[in-house]
Amino acid sequence: MLHRPAVADRHLTAGAALVAVVAVACCAVVPAVQAGLGDRVAQQAGLPSDLVLGTVWPVVGALVVRARPRNPVGWLLMVPALIGPYQLCALYAAWQGGTGLLGGFAAWVAIWGFAPYFFTLPVLPHVFPDGHTLGPRWRRVLVAVVAVAVVTTVARMFAPVTADIAPALDNPLALPGGDWLNYVTAAGAMSLFFVGIPVAVVSLAVRMRRARGVERTQLQWLLLGGIVLAVGALPVLPAEWGLSVGLFGLPVAIGIAMLRHGLFDVELTLNRALVFGVLTGVVVAAYALAVYGIQAIAPDSRWGLVLVATAALLAAAARDRVQAVVDRLLYGHRHDPYAVITRVGRHMAAAGQPTEALERLVDGLREALRLPYVAFTGGDLDIASGTPTHGTRTVPARALGEAVGELHVGLRRTGEAWSPPEQAAIEEVAARAGTLAYAAGLVADVARSRERIVLAREEERRRIRADLHDSVAPALAGSALQLDSLVRRLRSDQRDDLADRAATLRDGLRETVAGLRSLAHDLRPPVLDQRGLTGALRELVAGHDAPRCEADIDELGTPPAAIEVTAYAIAAEAFSNALRHSAASRIRVTARARDGWLELAVVDNGVGLPASFRAGVGTVSMRERAVEVGGRLEMAAPPGGGTTVTAALPLEVA
Repeated sequence: MLHRPAVADRHLTAGAALVAVVAVACCAVVPAVQAGLGDRVAQQAGLPSDLVLGTVWPVVGALVVRARPRNPVGWLLMVPALIGPYQLCALYAAWQGGTGLLGGFAAWVAIWGFAPYFFTLPVLPHVFPDGHTLGPRWRRVLVAVVAVAVVTTVARMFAPVTADIAPALDNPLALPGGDWLNYVTAAGAMSLFFVGIPVAVVSLAVRMRRARGVERTQLQWLLLGGIVLAVGALPVLPAEWGLSVGLFGLPVAIGIAMLRHGLFDVELTLNRALVFGVLTGVVVAAYALAVYGIQAIAPDSRWGLVLVATAALLAAAARDRVQAVVDRLLYGHRHDPYAVITRVGRHMAAAGQPTEALERLVDGLREALRLPYVAFTGGDLDIASGTPTHGTRTVPARALGEAVGELHVGLRRTGEAWSPPEQAAIEEVAARAGTLAYAAGLVADVARSRERIVLAREEERRRIRADLHDSVAPALAGSALQLDSLVRRLRSDQRDDLADRAATLRDGLRETVAGLRSLAHDLRPPVLDQRGLTGALRELVAGHDAPRCEADIDELGTPPAAIEVTAYAIAAEAFSNALRHSAASRIRVTARARDGWLELAVVDNGVGLPASFRAGVGTVSMRERAVEVGGRLEMAAPPGGGTTVTAALPLEVA
């Protein structure tokens, strides 16, 4: 049972190798059979582009399947293996006349055997290189493309048409009155090539924009192969040989991407290929306009030559501009340090805290320079963006002449050398990172000082309350009782004037005791001393029937005084808000002590937060209380409705 996946992979690898061998053998036989048939075949078989498609693609596909048997990329490269058998069937049917069971089957395959064109190019970019689409939306697009390809192929299988290679062969399985299938085939083919392939290219561009590290390098290889294919389709080389070069370059690029993606500096090659492709496209477009436009209007005009020459001069003059655009596409603003600094500055402008600004700075630098990885370490800070692929280079970050951390910059390739502008930009960003890290340290020191003050304050309040409640107040109450006894004795001795004076002192002392008790209660909720935090939270929920209130409180022990007061105040305020404003039928309070943190939550199933929610005094107070002790508070509206208030407070404090 444990070896079944490995055995299945070996079977897949063997099957792919067998298919590739058959494909290459068929393509090798086609030219000889074509030459032997002579005039019996009206259309030429064994064209160089078809032979490349039928041999190189499945061979590369078999190699990819051998390395990654369950990745669909290799199997999509295997689809063109049908080209050789398709052409061989067409030649056999033309020689045999398409009669009999075998001849009829060969003639039928000759009708639709070019179907690989419908599948590979529109589908492969969607799943390259890991076999998965970008998300559910792109998955639906992929399903639609595959559905159109299947419908187009099936329509061709039963359409009343003749074979491309041998026009004398009719479709033996043509449906009577099925001329409409020809329109389905034409519409499907046009939609796949003029809509499906551009959409796949957009998918590739989106994936490349999000990719980092190895995946980005693989996508660059695919893009390079696509450029070679596009340039090969242009009328720069002889049509058939140019297309053959393009069809050869794409699978080779895919194979390198899947098997040897780090072979050499693909970015440099891709850079030059993009520039060459754009400039070539401009010149070819001008040539086509001259040949098919001006010549149609004025056959003997020399304006066509003038237009082509002008386009060539403009392309040469625009090379630097095109190079700058391509550099920005591949490398970001690496040649313009001021643009890098400006872009990073804008990226972190919306930050509210130095730590958040430092996070945005790291992300902004990685995006501005198209880097695989950027990280900052120093003090208590450890902020990273991306994944290192070819190692990192460290730049020190300083503030006020002191080293406060290090900026770790990921290399795009092993041994990459930075240009002087790029070096200057990174050093400037490192200096800003040092300033932010220094500011973050100051903010953290202030926050820790405030936490210590709050903790000390609450501990002192607890001590004072205990002293007032357990020592001072009982002593004064005892004195009041003695005065009361004195009043009764003086009245029995008929000394009413002294009794009235003693009664006044007694009453004043009792008012003082009441004031002391009130002061003690204000210093700290009495229920915390009476029942502890666990009992206080449970009592908070008890006694409410409508809405139904529940408490799920773990045994919390005796946290620091500040944590007890903060947790109880937050729970009381959140519970009160839910009772008054949520219109809920169920409110639940939970508290857990986990990994040194007190996790408190108040959840209701009411109307939830309004779309334009503005925090009120109670919400602001809860959040400030949590922050004072080094904790955090969040309010959210779950998908099912209602409101959730969660607080995390540290149980272990300085």
